[in-house]
Amino acid sequence: MISENYKYWLKKVLLFSLMGMIFIILTAKVPLAHSNLKKSEELEVFKGIGGNFTLYSSHNQNASLKDFQGNVVMMSFGYTFCPDTCPITLTLLKQVIEKFSKGSDQVQTLFITVDPKRDTPEHMKNYLSSFHPNFIGLTGTKKEILEVAEKYGSAYMKNPTIDSESNYLMIHTGYVYLIDQSGKVRAIYPKETEVNQIVNDIKGLLVSG
Repeated sequence: MISENYKYWLKKVLLFSLMGMIFIILTAKVPLAHSNLKKSEELEVFKGIGGNFTLYSSHNQNASLKDFQGNVVMMSFGYTFCPDTCPITLTLLKQVIEKFSKGSDQVQTLFITVDPKRDTPEHMKNYLSSFHPNFIGLTGTKKEILEVAEKYGSAYMKNPTIDSESNYLMIHTGYVYLIDQSGKVRAIYPKETEVNQIVNDIKGLLVSG
């Protein structure tokens, strides 16, 4: 006779296996988008990745990517209740910004939530300000956010092993997208990327205009 404890752990194993398979399918496009960490002046435009979009910002107004043309943009997907990846990524981006004693006004950080149910504009504003006052959060409907994520080869899903309507986790890719002054993706970094690599790439884009 199979014990209840055995059934519980079997269910967990099956859920994690299913979750892994789904996530691999969702992220099939992403490995093609990784930056190969070239020198800044050699950064190529990622064709088929990126594009303009409009979402609602933590400043309580619509914001489009094209609103930031003329600036270099660092963009990531995540959510404020994230226990690990997002704080690491946002700390990395904070350290990047702090490397610019001059020219920081030419670099904008955007954080797109994958959890619009809990990440209200006001909540994102308070959360992001703990990292840097100039970080901007973006939200929208589930459909709007999914459309942007698909444009950028990003993926996310609600963790199916946590059965809660309020205390759940999201599984998501943790890449940082470097977008040039004309709105084109020039590099995509994994979270292990060194601060100086991103700083040097941004400096290269600022110099080249």
